[in-house]
Amino acid sequence: MIVSITNKQRRQAVISCIIAMTLAILIKFNVILPAMLDNSIHRWFANIQTGYGDVVMAIATFLGNPVVDVVYILILAGILIIAKLHIPAIWTIATIISGDVFLALIRIIVGRTRPVGHLLADSSSSFPSTHVFGLFIVIFIIAILVTPNINSTYTQVLINWISITIGLMTMLSRIYFNAHFFSDTVAAVLFAYSWVILSASLYPKLAIFLQNHIALLKHDEI
Repeated sequence: MIVSITNKQRRQAVISCIIAMTLAILIKFNVILPAMLDNSIHRWFANIQTGYGDVVMAIATFLGNPVVDVVYILILAGILIIAKLHIPAIWTIATIISGDVFLALIRIIVGRTRPVGHLLADSSSSFPSTHVFGLFIVIFIIAILVTPNINSTYTQVLINWISITIGLMTMLSRIYFNAHFFSDTVAAVLFAYSWVILSASLYPKLAIFLQNHIALLKHDEI
């Protein structure tokens, strides 16, 4: 299988999901511990804002924009299609679309208010961050689907370093602009990892189903 994961990754995904769900419950019921930490970090970021920081963080926010995340996935899917890997391309698109639906449900259930001072454009529920979730969906898909198939260790390290750096900068930018609390961004990463691993676990069934039911994909590599 082109998309494959280990039992260790499955265990990590279960732990990640449990932590993220625990955070969601604590925040939903206004438990003091995550709220105190979030407010402390929020106040600290409010004191370090500068003109230069605004520019850097605006770029980071743009790179993690949910629309841009979809563009990343479409580009990746296009490359896979050119390489005649149609089923992995379908999987990547299905993963981010289904993930966005899952995240929307979590946001509705938790219904957390945005931090004080957020932009008017950021009016929806705060927990978890859609910017961070979508971007890390892309990052984890690349880590599972792309980098393992690259022969050069240097290239693998470079891709991982660039993607993780962009991911961390986007996390910081959402806190910097008062769009999210710290826990919103952490939960988004945990949910993204859990979702990608779950999706990868279901990939063999999806691949076989598509091969058996779509004639054009019958002989596709899976």
